[in-house]
Amino acid sequence: MNRQGHTRIAPAALRKTVEAVTCQAFDVPHTDVSASLRDDAGKLGVDLLVRLPAPTLMTPASEGRPALFEQAEIARLKISFMGRQVTGMEIGKINIRLGAA
Repeated sequence: MNRQGHTRIAPAALRKTVEAVTCQAFDVPHTDVSASLRDDAGKLGVDLLVRLPAPTLMTPASEGRPALFEQAEIARLKISFMGRQVTGMEIGKINIRLGAA
């Protein structure tokens, strides 16, 4: 017997999932990330606050380490890719605000 229905992910669970993916992308603890979600033309829009250690924010990029904006762009790509893999949802615009922990 084939039963059909639908599956819904609670908004809080979806938000926590995006936060966990963001923690991995920035390599920070879960206490340093908060997310809010919104509709972005049918996609999942994400607004993030990522608290980084102050030295990370103030230290110029060194050899082998990209500048902070490049790190954020790399993280944005990881969040989009991993977020889609985990949730199955198309991720739209990802706004990232960086602050000091």
